[in-house]
Amino acid sequence: MIRIAAVGDVHLDADVVGRFRPALADLRDRADVLLLAGDLTRHGTVDEADCVAREFGDVGVPVVAVLGNHDHHSDQADEVTKVLTDAGIVVLEGDGFVISCGGQKLGIAGVKGFGGGFAGRCASAFGEAEMKAFVGTTEDSARQLRDAWPASTLQYG
Repeated sequence: MIRIAAVGDVHLDADVVGRFRPALADLRDRADVLLLAGDLTRHGTVDEADCVAREFGDVGVPVVAVLGNHDHHSDQADEVTKVLTDAGIVVLEGDGFVISCGGQKLGIAGVKGFGGGFAGRCASAFGEAEMKAFVGTTEDSARQLRDAWPASTLQYG
């Protein structure tokens, strides 16, 4: 059995640093991996990413994340990703990651959070160029996620 801990929408900034860390103190005893599900920062700045790195880096288990719309807001997603990666956090964007734990493997695939919806309740690529571009981005993300699973070139432990 692989134990998974997950959290999302933490919207970290300097005034929130330290809020989650006490709950992570004994994470190794309770989980084998921690998943961070987007909107890790408030506005996607490097300073906010540093807060995320301090809060969720070095918690005793692998940490795997995807970025959300807040993490893209300041157009610094590459820089945010680097800060997190430098802290040992794996950031997925159209790729996968495999964790080996206790003789079992857990495959994780991820892409950024993006609007679009589900079949029957989603936008369609009809009409204005802007709408077609929006839906095209959603379709590209879905293709990346499909292609990332189950294949992975990254390995941990």
